[in-house]
Amino acid sequence: MNNADLTQHIDRLHAPGLIDMHYDLGMDLFDKKRQSNVLERDYLADMRAGGIGTCAAAIYLEDKYLPEMALRVALDQISRLHAATDEPGASGSFAICKNLKHIKDSREAGKIGLVITLEGVEPLGSDPDLLRVFFELGVRAIGLTHVRRNMAGEGGVFANTGSSPQGLTPFGRKLISDCERLGIMVDLAHINPVGFDDILKITDKPPIVSHSNARKYFDIERNLSDDQIRAVGRRGGVIGVNAVLVSPDKATATIDRYLDHVDYMVEMAGIDSVAIGFDFFENIYKGLPAEDRAALSSINFVPGLSNHAHARHVTAGLITRGWSDVDLEKFLYGNWLRVFKDTIS
Repeated sequence: MNNADLTQHIDRLHAPGLIDMHYDLGMDLFDKKRQSNVLERDYLADMRAGGIGTCAAAIYLEDKYLPEMALRVALDQISRLHAATDEPGASGSFAICKNLKHIKDSREAGKIGLVITLEGVEPLGSDPDLLRVFFELGVRAIGLTHVRRNMAGEGGVFANTGSSPQGLTPFGRKLISDCERLGIMVDLAHINPVGFDDILKITDKPPIVSHSNARKYFDIERNLSDDQIRAVGRRGGVIGVNAVLVSPDKATATIDRYLDHVDYMVEMAGIDSVAIGFDFFENIYKGLPAEDRAALSSINFVPGLSNHAHARHVTAGLITRGWSDVDLEKFLYGNWLRVFKDTIS
């Protein structure tokens, strides 16, 4: 296939709109709250170039806001997301989506749909009733933890051992039950291995792992073991493959190794359970204080895979590896649409 044919092939595959289930939009908009048209200025061109149709906009809190300012900052991030989508002078290229109909409508209108997610339940404190507030504001997926411990459970560490042996707390179990009742996707990204198993035992709907990779290629408990990958597949869930935790070695932090993660997860879980969860983080990382960057020293960013325009490189690589169009459509958007139908429709 020559370059022109490959370009046209990717254009056709991307035309319906890719779905990426993790992007730290909330914290970036919050940090730039005094600036105008941030979505249009900083994100639109790359998303259009990559053919993004729907993107999860994560709400994440830095340690400096915990615990006293957790609720306020989370609400402020959500406020910024809503304001940015209908800001005066903006082109109307983005829309907040709360259900499958909203997602489909935004895709048909040529808009980029934003699905609000919560990465760590620190904003809830110890009050499960606040979950309903976040649901009404548009949150449609919740991961209980990041790396740190909170009232719901424990995070998986960025090392091959050392995560807490403690599982979900009663508060965490209550939140999982309430998420399923309300129609909020339960996200297993970042939870420690014991908590992962606890969640699968008490849920009925398909679980998601919004952004994670295989321990086979990057052996940290933050990533997924073979048993965990298979378990998500057996339950009809979906794993979004992460563009950050690709390799502990800079020399092998490449697009090819990213594709190795994709192929391996398909082998373990099946083609219906693997999708995109890029977690493009490099620009935010560069703006972090030195001590925060030091805590993430194991991260090696992948050249040519640092923003949504680079999604085309992934599709090109999978075409070269012999993927069929049917399987590519599942990976690029179809699998996430299926799980949306099963969980938030």
